Amino acid sequence: MNNVVFSVGKVVGNTYHAAGTCTMLNKENLLVTAAHVVNGSDDNLYINRNTHFHGDYQDTTKKKLDLLPVKIEAIDPLRDVCLLSLDDKIAKGCSIFRAGNTDNINTGDAVTVFGFPHSNLGRIVLTQQSCEVGAKILLSSKKVKSKHLVLNIQARPGQSGAPVIRKSDRSLIAILIGAYVPTIERGIDLGGIDPQTLHQTTHAVSAEYIERML
Repeated sequence: MNNVVFSVGKVVGNTYHAAGTCTMLNKENLLVTAAHVVNGSDDNLYINRNTHFHGDYQDTTKKKLDLLPVKIEAIDPLRDVCLLSLDDKIAKGCSIFRAGNTDNINTGDAVTVFGFPHSNLGRIVLTQQSCEVGAKILLSSKKVKSKHLVLNIQARPGQSGAPVIRKSDRSLIAILIGAYVPTIERGIDLGGIDPQTLHQTTHAVSAEYIERML
């Protein structure tokens, strides 16, 4: 998994600021993340190669990161999805996940999420979490409806863009967007956390929209 799912962020003043999670796609050197992670710009945008693995252990004592620059290839602002590309002269990669969508999954089915929760605090640890599909919903952006899943899990900063994998066939069915908070206005801020996001539901957009961007 460490060759497929990566932390993505910006380098500012020689310091890497993790912003989210990205996943290698079946197309060579293409990755996908949530569009809000890159904030519309690929200036100083990098992924961190997971080179600190020793067997099943991630060595958190190693402070030096292995960063690779990435560029924005396409953005779907209505679904909050972004495609990134690696320079094929630097690295080559291809996903182990099959492309899928949310149509053939049911409420209550088990899924797996891979990402970097709390990486905004410097905790860059590739983490696997299991949960169930709580609901299948349609969300609208500028009157365009899109398919989403509500997951029974609490997402934290750093997981935006994380892949949602169906356990039964290891297919990429959705991209995690963030806490499901339909409220338009942001609530109060406590230590950088919006209390509205402190609940056990997260929404993810169907991976079918990725295919339309390729």
